[in-house]
Formats: sequence, C-alpha cells, structure tokens
Amino acid sequence: MLLTKHEGETFVNQTVYISGQAFINCTFTACTLVLRETVYHLDRCTFERCNWHVDWVLLWGSPDSVREIKALIAMIEQAQAELPNNTNSSTPENASNS
Repeated sequence: MLLTKHEGETFVNQTVYISGQAFINCTFTACTLVLRETVYHLDRCTFERCNWHVDWVLLWGSPDSVREIKALIAMIEQAQAELPNNTNSSTPENASNS
C-alpha cells in the first residue's frame, strides 16, 4: 500500500486521518488524530494537546494486535512526557471533543 507522505508539516486545530499516511518530522497541536486499522507511519513527530480517536480490532490470541496497540500507547505516553512542565490533560475531565 502506498502512503501519502507529509514531511515537516505543522497541523493545528485540525482533524487529521493518520491511517494510510506517512508523517515524518511533523508537528500536531490541539488536533484530533483519527487512526483506523490500516497501515500508517509516524517518525519524529511531536504531539501537543492532541486527542486520539482509535478504531482498532484487537484479535484474541494475536500477539501482533497487542504489540501494535502497546507501541501506539507508548508513543503517546512519550509525547506527553516530553511536554514542557509535563502539562498534559490526560484525564477524561480535561479532554475535549473536537
């Protein structure tokens, strides 16, 4: 599958469909990121105050399914940890729908 490539782009207050795309060294600020079950690529991107909409089937007994969702969660946790003063709104009370 060919991916649409975005390199060095900045996305602010947008709904961005991650699936089927490659993002390299991009910045996402206050975006809603939509990820469905398909191929995508994220490399050296930064995320600030983004909400994630993840639609993913985790197959019972499939280590690959679990590994992929864990990798996504690890990336989100790393992005939140890198924020200045760790100012993230990870609690549901602070989350907003875009």
